[in-house]
Amino acid sequence: MTKVWPALRRHWLVMTGVALSCVLLALRAHFQLIIVVGNSMLPTLKSGDVLLVDRLAFQNTEPHRGDIVVARHAAGLVVKRIVGLPGEELEVRAGTLYINGAPHREAYKTDEGILDVAKGKLFDGDFASLGDNRTIPADLAVH
Repeated sequence: MTKVWPALRRHWLVMTGVALSCVLLALRAHFQLIIVVGNSMLPTLKSGDVLLVDRLAFQNTEPHRGDIVVARHAAGLVVKRIVGLPGEELEVRAGTLYINGAPHREAYKTDEGILDVAKGKLFDGDFASLGDNRTIPADLAVH
């Protein structure tokens, strides 16, 4: 009887390990950990913050204004906020976001500043993203 328990224990450990590996693989396919690098999302996010990103969040729905997203840009990833929706005309003057010519009161804290982005209209299916920190140059703030 004493020889049965070690075999069952070993079997249980192997099965638990297999099940845990399957769960981790499934989670890895659905979620990703991202570490924020840079100041473009201050004051909301700071460099070193860790984000758990749902890779399938927009599989069945479109982003909404105010959503924080991770997007591919150049050779890496950027963390920004959706500020413009398809068909809208956007502009940023002295850190203030204008949508279709009217100043937009954002529901989250932004660091207002020197950022200016020329007026432009979004095509169907296109979204505009912007960092919350409007004190940095446009090439770091807009994607």
